[in-house]
Amino acid sequence: MIHFEPLISGTWSWLFAAAIILILGVQLFWILNADLKTSRKVIKIALNALFSLLLLGYLLQPIWTSSKPEEAVLIHSTASTKEKVRFWKDSLSVKKSVDIRKFQGEGNPVYLLGSDFSEAELLKIGDRDIQWVSDIEDGALSFLDWKGILREGEMQTVNGRIESSESLKISISQQGEILAETISELNEGAFSLKFSAKVLGRNELDLMVNDSLYGSIKFFVRPAKPIQYSLQFAFPDAEIRVLTQYLINSGEKVQERIDVSKNSTISSGSSESDSLQFLIIDPAQLTKKSTQDAIENGASILVINLDDIGRDVPAINKAFETNFKAKRITTEESREVEADLEALPYELESVIAQKLLFENAFAVQQIGNAKVGVSLLGKTFPIKLAGDSLHYQAIWQKMLGAMIPQESGVIDLNQPVFTDMRTDIKSNQEVFIKDFVNIESDSVFLQQSLVNPFSKTAEFVSMDSGWVSIADSIEFYSYTPDEWETVRASKWRADFLKAHSKRDTTSEIFTSQEKVSDWLWFTLFVLTLTLLWLEPKLLK
Repeated sequence: MIHFEPLISGTWSWLFAAAIILILGVQLFWILNADLKTSRKVIKIALNALFSLLLLGYLLQPIWTSSKPEEAVLIHSTASTKEKVRFWKDSLSVKKSVDIRKFQGEGNPVYLLGSDFSEAELLKIGDRDIQWVSDIEDGALSFLDWKGILREGEMQTVNGRIESSESLKISISQQGEILAETISELNEGAFSLKFSAKVLGRNELDLMVNDSLYGSIKFFVRPAKPIQYSLQFAFPDAEIRVLTQYLINSGEKVQERIDVSKNSTISSGSSESDSLQFLIIDPAQLTKKSTQDAIENGASILVINLDDIGRDVPAINKAFETNFKAKRITTEESREVEADLEALPYELESVIAQKLLFENAFAVQQIGNAKVGVSLLGKTFPIKLAGDSLHYQAIWQKMLGAMIPQESGVIDLNQPVFTDMRTDIKSNQEVFIKDFVNIESDSVFLQQSLVNPFSKTAEFVSMDSGWVSIADSIEFYSYTPDEWETVRASKWRADFLKAHSKRDTTSEIFTSQEKVSDWLWFTLFVLTLTLLWLEPKLLK
């Protein structure tokens, strides 16, 4: 398609064009009536017509517009080797590749190869469709995540992924003591390490892979607010007695209430209003006023000793407005979850906003500022009576740790936090007195969560490295770019793609415009005028 963009305004351009055509007509009339040979007339007519056409073309400036699908382009970092670029060009069936420094905006979609791009370089890509090629070396960490701030006794979980085709032994150690250990499956590389956070203040742990140090896991442990455990059951049994004794021996405050008949109740322990409330009950307590009051006040409620899944799970959902779902997975009377620990022949289905443990025999869901848990596990007291106190402790630490009541004024953030990169922070309070949180000497303003009315979130960029003070009494660690390099690159890539996805990308139809360059016009004018000047001298 051709259109014109005249050098001067539309009306004047057409007047000049008409004048050029008129002059050309006069010239042609004069040449045809001149006493010249036919060959010279033809040459003169051709040269004058060519010159007039050049004048018209230059005056009107024709532009050719074409629409065609853009071709994909592979943009690579300077550090990418030729062999790697060639491999990915063949794998992606891309014809063109270009160094990010030489990219001029051509091509769509854009495949990015490498991770050492600067923000300024990535902004050159504009609103094109971007697909980042995952090219992580074997043995490198592609993902790593853990809690940056915990309460004393809370379960810390370190999740990660190492790109490896081999089975790996991955462990967390503190001053030589192994706190958690796992072995990844072949060609998998994903791992999850859980352990209890017991040391107050700054914690610096080593992540070991096949006995090689990969890096330091750093987090902060704050003092725990006391928890009041209240065990309420319809009848006494050994499970309740052993659990009560375990909690008391662990230094916890415990209140026990057993209904021995319709009008008779046995109570022990005292209730303390300044403690976080944690109820452990059976289905018979669901409709009681004390249970409903507890959930309204933000308590954690764990329901155990379920007998009839088809009746008890719907009753829990009705009482707490949860959405637990259970399905039978075996015809046996029970199923094995781990050594010496069995569960009912059901599993809790994976549902959004629920956390599953013990081969889906345990689930917890947050409702507002409260937490509700359901356990399908069988009796655990035989493990304790058999002398395996550590196993018994690990089971209950895992369950109770997943349901620690929400404290007011708590600040949460995930690690690793890197300097000069955005980080999300969350604050939980029943009543917010301030709408900001202090980080070193700066104030970060909080915005109301759309999901939880008791939670506010913010985004900030850590400008300092090392331990950084937050809210005066706690700290978090800010890693330098040299620490966890591959994890930082993955996080930077994810943040960029997340921000880019919010923009409207251009379609893959590319419209190109081409016009005659000024140098070509100049050359044609000089050549034509030269021929007009030479013609009468050479053809006399």
